[in-house]
Amino acid sequence: MIKKNPCLGRDFFLYIRKSILKFCNKCLKMRRLFIFLAISLLPVGVKTQDLQLRDCIQAALMNNPLSGNKDLARQINESKKAIIRSAWLPVLDLNAQATWQSDVVTLNLDLPFPVDFPQIPRDQYKVTADFNQIIYDGGSIRNQQILEDISSQLSVQEVEIKELELKQTVEDLFFAIIVLKKRTELVELMSQSLRETLRQLSSGVKNGIISESEIPVVNSEQIKIDQQLISIQSLITRTINTLGILIGSPIDPATNFVVPENIAEPSDMSDRPEFQMFGLQLDLLDARKNLLSAQLRPKVIAFGQAGYGKPGLNFLGDQWEPYLLVGLKGTWNVWDWGRVRRQRDTYSLSQKVINNQVESFTRQITQAEQSQSSVISEIKALLLKDAELLQNREEVTRAYTSKLNNGMITASQFVTEWTHEQEARLSQEVRKIELLSAEYKLLSIKGKF
Repeated sequence: MIKKNPCLGRDFFLYIRKSILKFCNKCLKMRRLFIFLAISLLPVGVKTQDLQLRDCIQAALMNNPLSGNKDLARQINESKKAIIRSAWLPVLDLNAQATWQSDVVTLNLDLPFPVDFPQIPRDQYKVTADFNQIIYDGGSIRNQQILEDISSQLSVQEVEIKELELKQTVEDLFFAIIVLKKRTELVELMSQSLRETLRQLSSGVKNGIISESEIPVVNSEQIKIDQQLISIQSLITRTINTLGILIGSPIDPATNFVVPENIAEPSDMSDRPEFQMFGLQLDLLDARKNLLSAQLRPKVIAFGQAGYGKPGLNFLGDQWEPYLLVGLKGTWNVWDWGRVRRQRDTYSLSQKVINNQVESFTRQITQAEQSQSSVISEIKALLLKDAELLQNREEVTRAYTSKLNNGMITASQFVTEWTHEQEARLSQEVRKIELLSAEYKLLSIKGKF
C-alpha cells in the first residue's frame, strides 16, 4: 500500500503560486515596455506643426476670390477672339418680301407698227438667300484680336496688383505673430526669473538677512508680467485668427511660425505689376491707333443672291422665276472729315498721360525704396548697440543680484535693474525680427516677393 505524502499538496500549490507570480511579473514588464513605447512615440503624433511664410502666401492667394478672375479673363478673351474670328466666316441671310406699288414703268412708244408691251405687275414678291464673304478687311479683324489680347492681359495685371497687396498684408501679419510670440517667450522667462528671485528672497527672510517687506515689491512686478502675458496672448489670438481668415483655414495657436531665412537685396524694381500694367495700357492705345488705320483701308467683299420671285431678274415679267446673282464689292472711306486723325491725336495725348503716371509712380517707389533702405541701415546700427547694451545690463544685474542676496539693496532697486536687462534683451530679439521684416518689405516694394 502506497502511503500519501502529506506535504505533496502544499508543495504543489506553492509551485503553482510561484509560477503565477513569475508570469505576472513578465506581464508587468511587458506592460511597462508597451507604456514606454507609447510614450516614446507620442511626441511624433503631437508634434507642433511648422508654418512657413511662403505657405501662408500661397494659401492666401488660392483662397483669394479675385485670383479666379485670372482664368475668367483668359476665358473671356478666348470667347471674344472666337467671336471676332467668326467675321471671316460667310454670312447667309434668308429674306422674304412682298410689295405693292402705286405705279410701274410703262412703255408708250409711237411706233409705225403696233407692239404689245408686257405690263409690269404692281404687286411683287421675292424670297432670297443672301451670301456675303469678306475677302479683304484692311487688317481690322487682326487688330481687334490684338486689342482683346491686351485687354485680357490688363485684367490679369489688375489682379496681380491686388495679389501683391494681399502678399504684403500676409507678410505683416506673419512677422507680427513672430514678434508677439518672441515677446511671450521673453516675458515668460522674466516670470521664471522673478519666481527664482522670490524663492531667494524667501530664503533670505528666513535667515534674517532680508526684510519681509521686500517680497511684495517682487510680487507686484510678477502681477504686472502676468498682465502682460494675458494682453500678448489675446493679441496673438486675434492676429492668428485674422491670418487664418486670409488663408482660408483656422490656425492652431500652438503652431510654430518659422522665421524666414535672410534674403538677398533685389537689384531693381522692374517686376512691379504696376509697371507692367502701364506698359500694357500704352500697348492698348497703340493697338487702337492701328485699328483706326485699318478702318480707313479699302475692303473687298464677295456677295451672292439666290432668289425666287415675281418678277425675277426680268422686271418686265409677271411670272414666278428663280434667279442667281454673284459679284464682288469694294468699299473705301476716302474722306472722314478728320475723325480718325482727331481720334489718333486723342490716343497720343492719353499715352502722354500714362507716361506721366509712370514717372510719378517711379518716383514714389524710388522714394519708398530709399526710405526702406534707410530703415534697414538704422536697424542694423541699432542691433550693434543692442548687443553692447545687453552685455552691460547683464553685468549690472549680476552685481545687483549679489547685493540683493547680501541685503545691501532693496528688492525695488534690484527689480528696476533687472527690468532694464529684460527690456534690453527683448529689444534685441524683436529688432532682429524687425530687420528681417524690413528686408522682406523692401523686396515687396521692388515687386520681387
